[in-house]
Amino acid sequence: MATDLKLDDSYDLEFEDGDLALITEGEEVAQSAAIRLLFLQGEWFFDYTKGVPWFESLFTMATSYEQKQKILRDTINGTQGINRILTFGFGLDPVNNLAEINFEADTAYGPVSLKVGS
Repeated sequence: MATDLKLDDSYDLEFEDGDLALITEGEEVAQSAAIRLLFLQGEWFFDYTKGVPWFESLFTMATSYEQKQKILRDTINGTQGINRILTFGFGLDPVNNLAEINFEADTAYGPVSLKVGS
């Protein structure tokens, strides 16, 4: 069973009674998926290929809806602990560079649902 530090809705560390809050099981898997989706490609200087190509592919008109969906689904499916995606939806606003992703996934700890984005 993995344990991680809990992040709030702004992805800052969360505290409970003055201590860092921890999460486990399904909550940890969902948080890991959210972090992976928010990780910009080129952000990590040790490997510029890691991350989601938001500005290179997702917010461009040249990339088809199916390709965008595959990029996001592959990112979610690549999260440790996720067995498969049960439901998936996303919307993009390329003019304002906004995105919203909603999904439900089956994990080793049961189903989790998550909304990431604006």
